[in-house]
Order: sequence, then C-alpha cells, then structure tokens
Amino acid sequence: MLQLVFSLLIGLQFLVVVGHDMVDIRGWTHGSQVKTTVGPTKFWIGTFINAIFPGLAVGFAVWFFNRPKPGYVTAYWLIYCAVTVGSAIAMWWVPYFVGCSEKTKRDYAQMYAGTRHVLPPRGKNPRPNLLHLYFHALFVVTLVLAAALWLQGTK
Repeated sequence: MLQLVFSLLIGLQFLVVVGHDMVDIRGWTHGSQVKTTVGPTKFWIGTFINAIFPGLAVGFAVWFFNRPKPGYVTAYWLIYCAVTVGSAIAMWWVPYFVGCSEKTKRDYAQMYAGTRHVLPPRGKNPRPNLLHLYFHALFVVTLVLAAALWLQGTK
C-alpha cells in the first residue's frame, strides 16, 4: 500500500512540477505570466530541467512497482524528495520570512499576480500562493513516504 500511495503521489508531483507553469487557470496559476517574466527560452529550459529528476523518480516507481527495489532507487527517491522540499523552502519560504532582492520581488509579483494568497503579507516579501502551498504539502508527504520506503529497504 505504501508503494502504491507513493507511486501515485510521485506521479502527481511530476505532473504539477512540470505542468503548472504551462497552463492558465484564473486565480490559481498563470503560466503565461511566468513565461513573459522569464522569457520563452529560459522558461522551456527550466521546464525541461524540472522534468528530468521527477521523471526519473516516476520511471523508477513504474519500473520497480511491486518488485524488489535496489538501494539506489529508494535512495534516489529520498534524495530527490529532500532536494524538492529544500528547493521549495529556498524559493518560497526564505524569501517570505527573510526577504530577497528587489528583482526577485518584482519577478514573483509579475509571475503570480492575480493568484490566490492566504498567508498574510510580510512587508513586500513574496509569499507562496495557495497553489504552491498545496504543492509544498505534496512535496512533504512524498518525502515522508520516500523516507519510509528507504527505511523499509535498509532493514
């Protein structure tokens, strides 16, 4: 059951990490604003790079579903999920609580204007919108599940 839940959630994580900036869903995600802010070349390079690591995690989940998993697979899941949580902290929570450069503030304001925010403002610091809060919860849950799968494999 743990493997099934992890596989489904890591698949969902792949879809949201890769796809959320490609769509416009009013109030939730405005991918066109992101593409305009960073430029199309940087947008597509970032999208490609962002697809590699969760894509490998999903590939392992499919390939090793209900099969013995080599240690490198569960270690990869654990490392990938930890890096993802760390990246979310660095990209969203540090700027929200500590602050960031004026350029970063402007970029976040342009990219996420018009999306739903539930956290209180902290000066002019960027704050994660509601969709990113859901993403961050997903990232933490997949990290916990990856840790559980890794621990199972070390016994």
